[in-house]
Amino acid sequence: MKLRLKRGGGLLAFSLLAAALFLGICSKSSPLYPMNDWVDVNCFFTVGRSILHGLVPYADLYEQKGPVLYFLYALAALVSEHSFFGVYLLETVTFGLFLYWSGKLARLYLGDSKMVYFLVAVLAAVIPVSRAFAHGGSCEETSLFLLIYGLYSVTAALRENRLLTFREAFLNGIFAAMALYIKFTMMGFYLGLALFVIIWYLSTGFRWKELLRTVGQFLLGMAAVSALVFVYFGIHGAVSDFLRVYFYNNLFLYPQETEGTRLALIFNCLKSTLQYNFVYAWLIYGGVVLILLELRKNWREPLMTVLCFAGLTAGTYWGGRGYIYYGLILAVFAVYGLIAIGKYLRYWKLPLGLKRVYGTSPVIFAVALSLFTAGLLAISYKSSGNTYLMDYEKEDLPPYRFAQTISQAEDAKILNFGFLDGGFYYAADVLPNCEFFCTLNINAPDMWQIQRECIENGEVDFVITRKYTLDRYIAGAGGFTLVDEATFRFEGVDFTYYLYQKNPNA
Repeated sequence: MKLRLKRGGGLLAFSLLAAALFLGICSKSSPLYPMNDWVDVNCFFTVGRSILHGLVPYADLYEQKGPVLYFLYALAALVSEHSFFGVYLLETVTFGLFLYWSGKLARLYLGDSKMVYFLVAVLAAVIPVSRAFAHGGSCEETSLFLLIYGLYSVTAALRENRLLTFREAFLNGIFAAMALYIKFTMMGFYLGLALFVIIWYLSTGFRWKELLRTVGQFLLGMAAVSALVFVYFGIHGAVSDFLRVYFYNNLFLYPQETEGTRLALIFNCLKSTLQYNFVYAWLIYGGVVLILLELRKNWREPLMTVLCFAGLTAGTYWGGRGYIYYGLILAVFAVYGLIAIGKYLRYWKLPLGLKRVYGTSPVIFAVALSLFTAGLLAISYKSSGNTYLMDYEKEDLPPYRFAQTISQAEDAKILNFGFLDGGFYYAADVLPNCEFFCTLNINAPDMWQIQRECIENGEVDFVITRKYTLDRYIAGAGGFTLVDEATFRFEGVDFTYYLYQKNPNA
């Protein structure tokens, strides 16, 4: 048992368990919820489900995120197409790995394996109750483990006074490529990390050969993932669609015009993120204290943190949009605040009862950790903005209500029109037949025209709108009749959903 703890097995097991418990309460993908009703996640899941049935992202279905995210959601759909359990498992594994490498990073600073467990529990609690966590299943949440490994692996090499190993450089390359093909704005983090590695290597005596070798190993990891991505799209003849939709359109059609300088925009977005997510932002502030303390000992680790933070912030907000959930990716730096707390506790004179927790008795430690985690779970249940949905049955939600009508039509085709995917494809177990299967937040060429043509040409049997009736979008949409409507609360707003069915003689 002690050997396993030393090798990290105990920390890994606890991290995965903590992820499962806290996500079980706070993520709408959890089996405790009727479904995850977040529009973003339903977009990802619809594309993931469609991949299993031969549809190709960007060519057959237009969506804005990267292909690796859709492949991950295809794996989730492989576990279960008719529930979010596969998504919940995906969240548990990725968030658990984030907690694990956060714990290992904390251990490098604290050298106290038992305290690290308590810090991991705190980290597992504060992030899922934040506003940026949203409903669970975001690409930011899924990507946290990629970035924390970069911070951990480089810090480990610095602390051990060695260069990066092949495994570390190669794995960072794989993770960087995954970030690139999930949401390329996260590459700002890796630009900061790469810049630091160059400065670090050259500051040790201008080791050009070692630097080039590490760069080559890193690029090899990136190339491995890139090859898989391009082979997939190459087989399906969709490389140009992938490059056009994911890179060109996101770079030139998605950003919005803003007033003021780009630097002022990034600062304001960062300020709003930390303001609205103080539940973990205070840990980032604590990380600043840690950086200042570490500067007395060395300059390298603080410089790495600052460069990665600056790069990630710039990449995240450069496009001019500052949705609250964007800020979840910055939670990767929250561990530094916990490390600062841990450093303070090491010099704090603990009462006799608490000292026994750090004693030799594994039973006392296990009981203390269990009670501590249980207390955090209770707080999370009260603090999460998602737990209200646990009180509803599936039939109470508009997607399942409309699915009862949709299922009566043979081989029904539906279109989610005027808003992002509300989960109607998922609930009705229907795959899209229109390229723009929902209305996205992007000025994509022909999006509205293609959707209108799908409706006017009778290519779909049902149309779902939200907030506005169909004739608000298409004047005199006589080919469709309103057959049902339902009102439900989403993100604090009571939305009315409308279900239209094609007239038999239309």
